[in-house]
Amino acid sequence: MQGTFPGARRAHAKGIFYKATFTPNGNAIPYTTAAHLQNERVPVTVRFSNSPPDPTAADFLSPFKGMSVQFHLSDGTASHLVSTTIPMFITKDPETFIDMLKTLTAEKTGFEKIDLGVGILNILKKYPERKNILIALKEQFKQLPTSYAKLHYYPIHAFYFVNKEGNRQAIKYEWQPIEGTSPKNSEANITSADYLSEELHNRVKNGSVSFDLIIRLGCKNDTTDDPTDPWPDDRQKLVVGQLTLEESLFPNEPILFDPTIVTEGIELTDDPILHFRHKAYAISYNKRSKNE
Repeated sequence: MQGTFPGARRAHAKGIFYKATFTPNGNAIPYTTAAHLQNERVPVTVRFSNSPPDPTAADFLSPFKGMSVQFHLSDGTASHLVSTTIPMFITKDPETFIDMLKTLTAEKTGFEKIDLGVGILNILKKYPERKNILIALKEQFKQLPTSYAKLHYYPIHAFYFVNKEGNRQAIKYEWQPIEGTSPKNSEANITSADYLSEELHNRVKNGSVSFDLIIRLGCKNDTTDDPTDPWPDDRQKLVVGQLTLEESLFPNEPILFDPTIVTEGIELTDDPILHFRHKAYAISYNKRSKNE
């Protein structure tokens, strides 16, 4: 849709990596046996990203941002959590999503030439039931983010926590920024194509960047297979730990972040978009590993 960029991710191509630590507080123990949600701190790799497939796109051209996390467990395995700044997905099945992309680009070639207002209007005409989600997407275009450290990130999918008794609890995650110490003269220079990475580097070097990991507990009738359903606001929320960035990383190999890679104590739901992402990410990873 935006051209071909060999060796790059098919989405969220431009990103920066950080070494971090996650410190659980024990609040998740009644609900899951997941190793990183018990009482011991675990090392983490974090990637912040823009949404386009162009790895050179300026930060201000992408209002939607991503935060992907790998929790590195003591047994050598990992558990992943992939999030964006949108609290819900645009559709609940892969076929409709692909059709929406075709509708968005039907009269244009190249993302930089797409009139997003017209594109969204065309999608609304075809899928009027998605109005609330498309409006939420459009709202994010009205204000550029000033820092990766100030954004809320949502993994959008429901998961099941499983405790030591074998009981399952449906949950949804959220990363909530913690107001930290901002470095002096930390105002983002949005005229720079890389202003978000520059601002975050300065903030981590001279201040602090942390996020609370929050879970919402689903009730009996809450859907677990529909990422367009954000669940009611009155669901119980628990802070289950805190992630703190330590230093930037420059990995020498492609790193895969797959939301279906979870550790024991966490189970996948039947969400078709979640399982579609696993297949799509595997294809993307294979292609960029071959510089295709």
